[in-house]
Amino acid sequence: MSREDQILTAATQLFSERSFDGVGVDAIAGAAGITGSAVYRHFSSKEEILAVLFDRLLDALLVRIGEPTDSPEFEIERLIAAHVEFTMENPELTIIWNREQTTLSQVYRANIMRRKRAYVDRWIRALGAGYPGRTREELASAVRAVHSLISSDTSRPGGAKRPSNIAVVLSSMARASLGALADGYVSAVAGATNGSQ
Repeated sequence: MSREDQILTAATQLFSERSFDGVGVDAIAGAAGITGSAVYRHFSSKEEILAVLFDRLLDALLVRIGEPTDSPEFEIERLIAAHVEFTMENPELTIIWNREQTTLSQVYRANIMRRKRAYVDRWIRALGAGYPGRTREELASAVRAVHSLISSDTSRPGGAKRPSNIAVVLSSMARASLGALADGYVSAVAGATNGSQ
């Protein structure tokens, strides 16, 4: 493992356990087995370490989903599978991503948000093709909800055992929740809600 990867691995563990603000460069250096000054030979700041972690996360997700396909069903399945697999393999990084996105200053945030938008837009296009008639705002809300659902297992209490079939469970729940975008379902729920008032 390169020195840079050692630093990033240590930062991932510490940021997930203590939060970005709760960790100093010296703590990262200690966990990586180097001196604080050695960290600065690879990164200009703790914030740059976080930005690189986010870049790597987005790289991994974008590589996993590959090129778009013409089949909305296949595209949605692939997006769900990629997001579930990444989250299961990288729980600490997922925790950091969910908690620290607003931590970065504008210098770093603009690039991260641009790349995140590309990923979310891919989901929105797939859902728009699979569930025509929904607004962009509805689709964007659905994407946020599904991502939160998929990453929810990372909030499991310490020591709680992860079910062996959790990836299957989360994938099935994501698929089922997206079914709420179907016209028939939305109309039925709206009718039931209006009838109960």
